[in-house]
Amino acid sequence: MLIIINALSGLVIVFLIGAYFVYIACRVFYEMDPDEAKYMRTERKPGTLDVHPSLNAIVLNYEIDVQILGAKENVIYGEKKNLKKIIELPMLNSRTDCYALAKEVVYQCDLIHHSRVSEVEQTIYYLKKRKLSHGSAKDSSSHDFKPTSNPDEPNYNNLSDYIELLYEGMSEKIKGAHLIQLLARDPENLDALSKNETVISALGRVLREDWKRSIVLSTHLVFTFFCFSMYSRFHEVILKCKVGSICMDIIDYELRRYDKWKADLEGVEAPDDVPIVRKPCPSSASMSEIPRSRIPEPVRPKSGNFSETNMKAVMEGSVYDDLTNSTESIDDKKLSETERAKRFRTLLKKQEHLLRVAFYLLLNIAEDESIEEKMTKRNIVGLLVKALERENEELLVLVVTFLKKLSIMQCNKDGMAGLGIVEKLPKLLESSSPDLVHLTLKLLFNLSFDTKLRYKIVKVGLLPRFIGLLSDDRHQEMILKLLYHLSYDDDVKTQFAECVGLITDMLLLNIGNEGDEVMVALCINLATDPINAQQMMKKNRVQSLMMRAFTYQDNMLMKMLRNLSEHKSSKVNFVEFVGDIAKAVVESKEDDFVVECVGILSNLNLPELDWAEIFKHFDMLKWVEKIIRSNNTDPELVLQVVVLLGTAAADEGCAGLLCESNIMNVLIDLLKTHQEDDEIVLQIIFVFFATISHGTKIDYLAEKTEAPAYLIDLLQDNNKSIRKLCNTCLNIIADHSKTWAERIRIEKFRHHNAQWLQMVDSQQLEPEEDEDEEDALPPYLNTEFLGTAVVPPLSDLTDTVPDSEFISQKELDFDYFDRPEMMPDLEIEAM
Repeated sequence: MLIIINALSGLVIVFLIGAYFVYIACRVFYEMDPDEAKYMRTERKPGTLDVHPSLNAIVLNYEIDVQILGAKENVIYGEKKNLKKIIELPMLNSRTDCYALAKEVVYQCDLIHHSRVSEVEQTIYYLKKRKLSHGSAKDSSSHDFKPTSNPDEPNYNNLSDYIELLYEGMSEKIKGAHLIQLLARDPENLDALSKNETVISALGRVLREDWKRSIVLSTHLVFTFFCFSMYSRFHEVILKCKVGSICMDIIDYELRRYDKWKADLEGVEAPDDVPIVRKPCPSSASMSEIPRSRIPEPVRPKSGNFSETNMKAVMEGSVYDDLTNSTESIDDKKLSETERAKRFRTLLKKQEHLLRVAFYLLLNIAEDESIEEKMTKRNIVGLLVKALERENEELLVLVVTFLKKLSIMQCNKDGMAGLGIVEKLPKLLESSSPDLVHLTLKLLFNLSFDTKLRYKIVKVGLLPRFIGLLSDDRHQEMILKLLYHLSYDDDVKTQFAECVGLITDMLLLNIGNEGDEVMVALCINLATDPINAQQMMKKNRVQSLMMRAFTYQDNMLMKMLRNLSEHKSSKVNFVEFVGDIAKAVVESKEDDFVVECVGILSNLNLPELDWAEIFKHFDMLKWVEKIIRSNNTDPELVLQVVVLLGTAAADEGCAGLLCESNIMNVLIDLLKTHQEDDEIVLQIIFVFFATISHGTKIDYLAEKTEAPAYLIDLLQDNNKSIRKLCNTCLNIIADHSKTWAERIRIEKFRHHNAQWLQMVDSQQLEPEEDEDEEDALPPYLNTEFLGTAVVPPLSDLTDTVPDSEFISQKELDFDYFDRPEMMPDLEIEAM
């Protein structure tokens, strides 16, 4: 329904206002110095609503205040005038929706605040009844109508009166702050309040000057600013009044006062009343690396006490009166023990109201990283950790939420560690509040990125508690992430022995789920421990794991099985799956999956396996040659294939098969290509060693390949493990081949005496005149002398093992290298 405002009345009003301004300007011009007048300010204050005596119209009474200001905004002249605005409703009839029409009137008339919708509705309802009854039902209509709003609620039109209360005594200040706080709880009032500099300045001044005088007053004032903090656009209001700094002072003061109350109640000496030590946090470049999200709407903890019902309960009359009248001290000798305990509970209740609101306000404005950094420098971490000693669950939810947010910064995390935060958290996990438990787990997860804090988490006995919560679906995902972090440390892995079977069963039940990556990663880490491996393979779990791995081509699950196959006691459990794994190696198109399958085969160095038959049956030699010769093959796959050849060459029949298929020459070509990769070089040399250790293929390797020449060259390699294995191989070849024995002795001598030979070769010795030339030694030793010299084995000249000692592939010193990763490449971000 359209609203038509009487055009003639509007023109008259505009004319009167204009004439009024001209009248005032003329008076000011003649009564004061024209140079002093700089500005003119007008303010319209809405008044009462009436009905027009004869028209279907609403009469709005309002007051206009005109002021002439000087250069410093001092009032030079001012005058007020009462005016009326007539709003006609010509389409009003019996079917009119009074509430909808009232909202439309408020929307189109800027002089009526939206909080007066119910008042406008009542006026329209009266007009409607009057029209239907021709004026006879005025009394009855007003009696039948029930307004939609509570008549005791604060009215925005009386805001100036509320502000005046802030300049009176303490009880009036509390009442005024309470009423303004109730207005601020309506989000639609925030924009108007934020633009009213008078009310913002008054609230900031009273909070700054009187916050120590009354907890109730502080609570109302901080709650008002908290309402602004719920929206980012109003944060400037809070920063302008420096409310954040005042809130930190309030929290510090209240936490220390709580210690004093508690000491008085227990009859012990109160601690020194000194502020919590503020340890400045050095500015870090990583501050800008953490992404910050804006908060366009109120964000509240799930179990927080800031719902509409709870907020109303906090500020309702009964609580309000109780908090106002209670004395803020229990150090009164006239009180009995029971009365002192009761007063302590009352003081604690109102103090926790204040702490919750203050912490929540700081949390909201901390979305700005510069503000958060300022809080850190003022030791917000210390205040929060101190607050963990409280018992109120709603307060703890808020404190843990704040700590979780801050813990992503290195500086804050170190501060929490220094204050012993891990020791304060176990009691929170015993809480009956699921939200508090879950937030505590998230905080522990963020802290678990630090090695020292992971050790503390285990030390205080939280691991059994985590395992106990594993069956709770609400916490399962977070618990698994925590356990994954704890499984990094080898000393902790053994403590999983009792639950590793449960975790493995959970993994098998989550078949096909995309969210089980963390669970698989955890099992991969735990599988590296032999005790855990035994538990994981019970109840025929290996077969179930294999079936799932092959069904989904799951390389992560196959990596777990690969770790299980590394233990001596576990290898035999994989013999029955060798055929399936070998088939997958040749046929699968997933390189990551193939790498793990090859890794499992490489671990199965068992005498009962006929590797020659396996290679023949699955035609693996062609596949191996294709992988090694391809330039696009993943280096990790190439390495694992070479390791597999070393395992297979331990079988004499397979060693002969490798020589017949020319794989040795392919490996030498690979050695030339990857001569800078020590791990591939070492594994290739081991293949040579495993082949010649049988004694039947030494001639092939010595006479038909270039392997001995490369082994001699590698005697001077910087890697100790390579030198050791090359020496062993060359000793075997020298014992079997006289042709190579002479050259090997010469090269060993040259290698051992390289420095001396270089010095001799670089100097020209001049013979003395009286020396007998026949008895003189040549300036250097020739090849013939080197060939007849008795040179001990290199193992006796260096720190290597004796030639006769057999070196297995597992006995090689792999510490120098990066082993194939036992942990998945799984990155989990901080919460």
